[in-house]
Amino acid sequence: MAQTDQPVSKENPDARRAAEYWTADRFKAAKPLPLPTPKAGEVKQESAPPQPASKPESSDAQAPSIKSAPREQRLYDAQRKGLLDGEVEPQANGTFNAPYTSTRVFPIFTGSSAGFSADRAYPYRTIGKLFFSINGSPYVCSASVIQRRVVSTAGHCVHSGDASGFHDNFVFVPSFRDGVAPFKSWNWRYVITTGTWASGGGGVPNAADYAMIEFADQAMTTGGPLTKLGNVTGWLGWETGRLNANHTSKLGYPCNLDSCQKMQNVTSHSYRPTSPNNVEYGSDARGGSSGGPWVQNFAVLASGGGSGSNTAQNRVVGVTSYGYISADPKVQGASVPDSRWVQIWNQICARPGNCN
Repeated sequence: MAQTDQPVSKENPDARRAAEYWTADRFKAAKPLPLPTPKAGEVKQESAPPQPASKPESSDAQAPSIKSAPREQRLYDAQRKGLLDGEVEPQANGTFNAPYTSTRVFPIFTGSSAGFSADRAYPYRTIGKLFFSINGSPYVCSASVIQRRVVSTAGHCVHSGDASGFHDNFVFVPSFRDGVAPFKSWNWRYVITTGTWASGGGGVPNAADYAMIEFADQAMTTGGPLTKLGNVTGWLGWETGRLNANHTSKLGYPCNLDSCQKMQNVTSHSYRPTSPNNVEYGSDARGGSSGGPWVQNFAVLASGGGSGSNTAQNRVVGVTSYGYISADPKVQGASVPDSRWVQIWNQICARPGNCN
């Protein structure tokens, strides 16, 4: 299939349909979208990704602008597991010998103390589960807030990559945990992905497997004023051309870890660039992690910190795109955000109120 660089997008034709589709049973039954895997021999190592024609473009992160205490809105009943046992797997690696550290986001508290949990605090609260449907069946990916109404995820989490087109019924749940939506669930209004993904036939590695979704405003309390998603969660920044020779936190909800009921954080350094425009990192995350952000300098700046050559904090430099058929390599790949990322960003930000 011939590829085109022209973005493809879709408006939500019925604002009520997603809310009506997502019953408790469907939330609970949602399956992880399988992590795309390349065919044998299709991953080719490069000395470095293609260099951008211009200097990197970027957008800054921002903490929440309104105070919104977590409210335990239960989407469905989930089986809870132990909170502190075996949280950190330090400096592990698979058969590719790409080191990583994998951990459940912690500390996690329940009951009246739940609001003090790390996954309810900024910048973690910008990350959440993306629910959607394909041919009427419920699925999940991971995603993150990158502006007031804008969430980033993988192209394959919104579009088939072929003539089947867009998935449907997108709902984003920031800080999801154990079937609970502490900052409510948010219904989509508009979705856009790159032409490179949409016309690429669904194969990976793909040079631009990323997408963005606009979500509708809602009141956080009954009768309260409408507010934008990013005002509640804050948002991450982003930067192009920074995925290679970097160290990132890969956040999301892989279903091989805690049954995708709790947020996970895998930290690692870039392992190798691959063609056509991708970089691989060590990771043990599998299906469900697709679309989760790869964030450089994911932190709250310490006093005296911020030194070095690339100090911009909390910026998305990639999203989870693919893995390998075997879990043994323990490596994932992402497309390098480039002019195609900026193109869909400019298009979604041109819609009134999304980015201002």
